[in-house]
Amino acid sequence: MRVLKLAACGFLLSALFCISARAQVAARPESSASPQTPAPEVATPPPASGTEIDSQPRTDFQVTVRSLFNQESFQQLDDIAQAITSQKSRFLGGAWKLNYFYLTLQDPGSLTATDAAWSAHFERLQRWVAQNPHSITPRVVLAGAYIQFAWKARGNGYAQGVTQEGWKLFNERMEQAEKTLEDAASVATPDPQWYCDMHTVAMVENWGRESTDALLATGSSAEPGYFYLYNAHAFSLLPRWGGKAGEAEAFAKSISDSIGGAEGDYIYFVIALDDDCCGADTTADSAMPAISWDRVKLGFAALEKLYGSTNRELNALAFMALRAGDTEFAQQLFARIGDDWDQNVWRTKERFETSKSSLSLSADK
Repeated sequence: MRVLKLAACGFLLSALFCISARAQVAARPESSASPQTPAPEVATPPPASGTEIDSQPRTDFQVTVRSLFNQESFQQLDDIAQAITSQKSRFLGGAWKLNYFYLTLQDPGSLTATDAAWSAHFERLQRWVAQNPHSITPRVVLAGAYIQFAWKARGNGYAQGVTQEGWKLFNERMEQAEKTLEDAASVATPDPQWYCDMHTVAMVENWGRESTDALLATGSSAEPGYFYLYNAHAFSLLPRWGGKAGEAEAFAKSISDSIGGAEGDYIYFVIALDDDCCGADTTADSAMPAISWDRVKLGFAALEKLYGSTNRELNALAFMALRAGDTEFAQQLFARIGDDWDQNVWRTKERFETSKSSLSLSADK
């Protein structure tokens, strides 16, 4: 077992988890919750394409998945996972349903749930593994749960604030995640999320660049369109993680060029969206200063062509447009957004309104 070296790092690691930033902020339905129907996310209608695109609210899908899990309808969950993997199903905006499937089941309903709730969650996952021993799905869910449970022990703060006991539990749980993923690969062909979760393990266990690059290459070959792996890898190349200046941006260009076409442009946009947006305010320095703003805009056009866009992408792009100084494009985006601001992008309505007003002031000069 590799020795974990994460304790030396002095920054937040949440972006290393192979879950889209857009998915991280999605509502996670509690086990007994009956949430109100959310407002539609649609900004542009789903285009015609070969990929199955689901225009239902993502929370509707999550409620269905969570309900089946609570009922221990494990075979139905396996069937859903198999179908959305083979069909490469996505939501409007390009998010993979498979990613949301795993996101929904990786914790008891929240990361901060009690240890008793976590214990019951793991017991249910183990029953799923026992019932369907040749399915990779419950084992990948279980591995993701161990990763999240490790993060619960560590906490969301900086490394110097983590207790010795916190590190001990974090290390033990990450080792459980690695063992579970190894077991999963021994019973079935890894699915796209398997590579994402193993990439998380590789990063926090400090496997080294050669090993993570090899894992990336295998995962990309298995499913080139599963962009969550690229987001995590690009983040790991930022200077704050020990990468060289411009290395993450070079990777974004390289992988997008390798995939090519509109899909490659879209992936460039997603990497920028997940790893370089959105901070405290639009005047903050970019985490990826060498990212090509023209390529980001091209990627957004590809998104609308391939999968349609949601309000979330419009708000995030407006944020980045302001930071890039592209006031004309920002004005076009704000006109489309109207008053439908996104809290996960702007944090507060005041910041949204101030940013919007700044464009009017610029136009008056």
